[in-house]
Amino acid sequence: MKNVNGIKSTYKNGNLENLIEKENPDILCIQEIKTKEVPNLDGYALYSYPASKSTNFYGTAIYTKIEPLSVVKGFDDEEFDAEGRVIKFEFESFNLYNVYSPSGAGSKDKLNRKYRFYDEFTKYFKKSKKPVVICGDFNRMAAEIDSKRPELMKNKSGFMPEEQEWFKEILTEYIDAFRQFHSEGDNYTWWKSKELKAENKGIRLDYFLVSKTLGNKLNDCYILPAQVEYDHAPLVLDISYCQVCGSLNKSANEFCDQCGIKLSIEDDEDEIVSENKLEIAKDKIILLDLNYTLIANSKEIFNYPLEKKIKSQKYELDLIELIKDNYVILITASPYKRSHKILRDIKEKTGFEPDESYWNFGGQPPQVKKYWMENEVIPQHGDDVEKYLAIESNPNTRRMYKKLGIEARPKSDFI
Repeated sequence: MKNVNGIKSTYKNGNLENLIEKENPDILCIQEIKTKEVPNLDGYALYSYPASKSTNFYGTAIYTKIEPLSVVKGFDDEEFDAEGRVIKFEFESFNLYNVYSPSGAGSKDKLNRKYRFYDEFTKYFKKSKKPVVICGDFNRMAAEIDSKRPELMKNKSGFMPEEQEWFKEILTEYIDAFRQFHSEGDNYTWWKSKELKAENKGIRLDYFLVSKTLGNKLNDCYILPAQVEYDHAPLVLDISYCQVCGSLNKSANEFCDQCGIKLSIEDDEDEIVSENKLEIAKDKIILLDLNYTLIANSKEIFNYPLEKKIKSQKYELDLIELIKDNYVILITASPYKRSHKILRDIKEKTGFEPDESYWNFGGQPPQVKKYWMENEVIPQHGDDVEKYLAIESNPNTRRMYKKLGIEARPKSDFI
């Protein structure tokens, strides 16, 4: 996330594209766009929320690779919605809020207006039925450690007693993600001038506030001070989530709990491809993996929204030709709720139908596949392990099959 203080100049001087190139964010939340003409970026969908009245001020926007379930602009407050201050994204397992707070500087009326914004916005995000991630320019400090010279901030907008009390209350329910990983001082996101930036005399005004229930999903949160000469620096949240459906996952997860997509594709890249292809005996019961095995181009479409991903999937026709006369059991980490769409897609595109299929009920492979083998497949088809052949992309799942005494190989051994 970043306050751009006018997106036109940030885009024109290359700073925005430079940030994209270096960090490659899945979601980029920006504040203070100051225009209705927000540029598009290759590879991202744009959701902009400019001010409707003072169009050269305020406004927020989000660039995203991940399609949200829903988007809500504003929070039913006519005054602040006219300034485009809040965008909400809904994902499968959390809500994301991009917020730009009033500064409150200059007069008591402006300060009171800022307090009202926080009162109304707090009521709004606390209504969320899902855990939340709130990011943006809060225009206030959480504690003295967030300023190089906190004595100069006393009784000024950004560090008024009322603002400190707000943070104290909020942090009983939510995590200051940056402080979760960085407890030391001299970490700031805003500097008033180049000279003060050079001396690192700044203030931390930008935050990620995260529901405590999401604490085990966080990997890091860090500032990129080198990305700016002064004004606001980008702030990055590294959180474990699925790039296809947006569901949050524990950092150790290999597959998404929600849509079953593999969260990392590095394992397959080191696989040795056999030059001498093996034949498949017709009396073998084939235990067939879906992702990265039957699907031919899953890496290419990895970042597609789920419905587009299913429509774009192609299948290994050479592999289907090899196994079409065998008894085939599709056993996959993809979720059951997607099963009818995927099975229909396979049939329509290839003419092939597996004889049986078993899907994910909310666990992690290889445990899910082990469960199906021990509780369904082997009780139905017998415990003679010699009759089974697993064609499986995941090395960990191949090891699981081998512990059961079942031969397990990657598809590259056959095609």
